Amino acid sequence: MQWWIIAVLSLLVLTAAIAWQHSEAQRSEEPKETSPKFVTVFTVEVEKGYAQEFIERFQKRARLIDKAKGFKGLFVLQHTQDDDKFLVVTLWENEKSFHDWVNSEEFRKAHAEGGVPTKATKLDTYRVVVR
Repeated sequence: MQWWIIAVLSLLVLTAAIAWQHSEAQRSEEPKETSPKFVTVFTVEVEKGYAQEFIERFQKRARLIDKAKGFKGLFVLQHTQDDDKFLVVTLWENEKSFHDWVNSEEFRKAHAEGGVPTKATKLDTYRVVVR
């Protein structure tokens, strides 16, 4: 399957996640200005045999990003036909919050250990334009 098809499918999943988050926010009377307005999609293809280790690293992560100002959520999606392909999706209050995280000491700590061997990686960023 082509990467652009995966990206489109991930955006559909992301839209559903944002819609769910929006409905939860309405129930808790959370102000609208805190809903995500910026999204990152990090496409990762790990080397054969490293998919489970990739998943476990996210399950055991230090959760430093969770405390970042403007951070709204994280999803790790595994491709349904190719277990070695993933999308790591993060939701942010705004673009500045994401850039502040990437330039922070916490980001360096969170990524200091390194990761699993990869074949390909790509970062795409998006603005939420319709909810």
